[in-house]
Amino acid sequence: MSQPELLYVEQPALDQLQKNGWSYRDGREFAPETLDIRSSLKEVVLIPNLQQAIKRINPWISEENLRKIIRYITVIQTSTLMEANQWFWERITQYFSIEQDLGKGRRGQTVKLIDFENIQNNEFLCVNQFKVKGPIQNIIPDIILFVNGLPLGVIECKSPYVTDPMEAGINQLLRYANLRNPEINEGCQKLFNYNQLMISSHRDDARVGTISSPYEYYLEWKDPFPTEKSELGENPNSQQILIEGLLKPKQFLDIIQNFTIFEVEDGRTIKKIARYQQF
Repeated sequence: MSQPELLYVEQPALDQLQKNGWSYRDGREFAPETLDIRSSLKEVVLIPNLQQAIKRINPWISEENLRKIIRYITVIQTSTLMEANQWFWERITQYFSIEQDLGKGRRGQTVKLIDFENIQNNEFLCVNQFKVKGPIQNIIPDIILFVNGLPLGVIECKSPYVTDPMEAGINQLLRYANLRNPEINEGCQKLFNYNQLMISSHRDDARVGTISSPYEYYLEWKDPFPTEKSELGENPNSQQILIEGLLKPKQFLDIIQNFTIFEVEDGRTIKKIARYQQF
């Protein structure tokens, strides 16, 4: 992380996220030897946070069923990143069904990982410099957005003073997700099993895509709706507008639940989110 990236891009993003309702932790605190939250750098889900959230949202759940749900979430049984990502999106938006006796015999009960009705019932946490161990090498995304311990967003920050910073940021995201050269295993696909938004920013230009977006489909979010642009100060930059319009907790969950689709085109599954004018 160079000084311009930190001063002009990453730190302002973290400050704005906190102002909009996200808690903040330094990723170095999540080294396995520092906290009990992770047993290894390979873990991408903050399991204690997820356990607490599941119990908070589903207070009836038994310890046995809680362990089952955690196992389903942390060991996703699919063969490709897109299959894993779609399976997980369906679980957070359409929920789990798990058998438990709540007094009227064993029957299927609905388990929610995210409370879309009561936004305040969720934990929103932004973490910078969170190290993850991939099959070959470690990756350290600039900012990861965790909801209830689930890594739903990744933001890559680049200095506005380097050549082609947007291309460099998107290229880095593709490398992290192991989408650039899958056979090399240069990233950590597991982190992106859960990903809903991939964002590249160099302050003056910030764009968002999904795990299936090629470079040209990373798009700017040009409207901070429902906030007025004037409320962001004089001449707000692209990053400020994107964070305000897309990453406030309510909007972030709304995009995930109501404005995300998986479509098959030419035999290939594509993940799409609405553009700002559709939202």
